[in-house]
Amino acid sequence: MSNHHHHHRKHVWWKWLLGIVCVFLLVDGVVLAKFYFSAKDAVDRSFKKVNYKKKREKSVDMSKKQPFSVLLLGSDTGEYGRTYRGRTDTIMVAAVTSSQTTLVSIPRDTLVHIEGHPGNNKINAAYSYDGMTGALNTIQSYLDIPIDHYVELNMKGLEQLSNAIGPVQVDNDLEFTNLGKHFSKGTVTIDSSNILAYTRMRYEDTRGDYGRQMRQRLVVQAMVEKIASLGSLFKYQKILNVISSNMKTDLTFDDVKEIATGYSGAKNIKQVQLQGKGDMIDGVSYEVVSQSELQSVQKTLKDALNFK
Repeated sequence: MSNHHHHHRKHVWWKWLLGIVCVFLLVDGVVLAKFYFSAKDAVDRSFKKVNYKKKREKSVDMSKKQPFSVLLLGSDTGEYGRTYRGRTDTIMVAAVTSSQTTLVSIPRDTLVHIEGHPGNNKINAAYSYDGMTGALNTIQSYLDIPIDHYVELNMKGLEQLSNAIGPVQVDNDLEFTNLGKHFSKGTVTIDSSNILAYTRMRYEDTRGDYGRQMRQRLVVQAMVEKIASLGSLFKYQKILNVISSNMKTDLTFDDVKEIATGYSGAKNIKQVQLQGKGDMIDGVSYEVVSQSELQSVQKTLKDALNFK
């Protein structure tokens, strides 16, 4: 698969999603020793079991460092005051091993079949129709792999996480104004009052989503570095509270401990973009993925998961 695939315009939120998931695991890994009960409480509050069709006869044994998969969804619930279920603007599948994570980004407008909903559908409609159960069943069927776990994040957590961490500084290469917030060239301060305005802007940037993704990476990196430098128990508790209140997952505290201790190589990330071609069908825009492209991505994931 060509290296340019991961720059496709549709994976708007993957840097944020991956960054916050990494923050969650990083912080939990740090606090396991010092702040065990705080970390356990945060994970327990995030836990939500979902019933869906499993493709494995036996669950993955993380204590044996077996490969597993995680569906990563980023919803726009909570962003700009939205309270409804929202849309999954980010859809990714991570195949995690003890030595590497294969991260596949799926365009939200990918044309798929959704069980119980005849006709043409976009893949992100599965979540809108039937919640996490629908998303898990549809994506598992489409990719022909088992989905072992899920992590769902809403974007309101960005503001709250920024508030818990405090201001960070980034090197901004483009002067622009968005949502009433002005950003000059050079060093700018990002905090909870302007983080969405900074990371969501694309229309004033000739690079479009590429420029937006770059700004997201800058902020995520700055936030992770600041978290790593924090020494206050109070700060860690605030961060854990924010993440747990904006995330749902079926990963247990024992799972998180196994990941933190047995999958250290998972930080080595191989990025893959499922590549579609834009097409109008009955007046609706879809990303149509060729059979050869789909089979190539399926094979990549199956090889990583050692799934036949």
